[in-house]
Amino acid sequence: MIRQIIGLILSILAAVVMTLTCSFDTEELIDGDLAKSTGGKYKFLTILNLHLQAIYYYMCIVNFFFGSDTLTPEKCSLLQKIRDCIFAGLAFPVGMFVCITFWSLYHFDRELIFPEELDHLLPPIINHAMHTLPGVAICLENLVHHHRYPSRLLGLSCVITVCVAYAAWIHYLNYIHWVKFQKDVWVYPILSQLSVLYRGMFLIGLALFHVGLYFIGEMYTLYLTNFRIEKLNEQRRKIR
Repeated sequence: MIRQIIGLILSILAAVVMTLTCSFDTEELIDGDLAKSTGGKYKFLTILNLHLQAIYYYMCIVNFFFGSDTLTPEKCSLLQKIRDCIFAGLAFPVGMFVCITFWSLYHFDRELIFPEELDHLLPPIINHAMHTLPGVAICLENLVHHHRYPSRLLGLSCVITVCVAYAAWIHYLNYIHWVKFQKDVWVYPILSQLSVLYRGMFLIGLALFHVGLYFIGEMYTLYLTNFRIEKLNEQRRKIR
């Protein structure tokens, strides 16, 4: 029960912080043609991920009161199955992707992702709430909640669907801006430097990275599950 209470507290804190961070005004961080483009802050994967993570943690809260948190398939409630599917196919891979790619690019060449002149516009605590918390929180959440991964087909379908949907979204925004202003503007400047072929290869590579993160999440969860089962068996042997 203590583990479940800790999970509830973590879910509440994560949901509140991410909800508040979602409301942060990012307009001052965008300039030039990108500021005029359609989509507002919702063209950025970081912001969409914050909403996704917030929804997931609210789902965890609802599941605490009305669902289950068990490793036994027969005892899994519908709410837990939905929670676990969102965790496996969306929350973990996307949350880790945002965290890993942002900080990797930041340390490689921060001008590509977060120039120094933005430091006074985006407080460090907000930056970490956007780009660090999603990855850290989802790993901690897995320590205190029991997750049963869905079938590979369902889990990977979720991953591929979200990748295709976001790729379609940014291409749509590029098309709209071209129609309005006759300018080739992309959400992320690196995309404008690539030809159609290399842009496609780049996006496929990012999708494969998401798939890799899905399998990492699956292995991480399986390790925790086996560890918990071993501890439970040890306790049962001691009672006997």
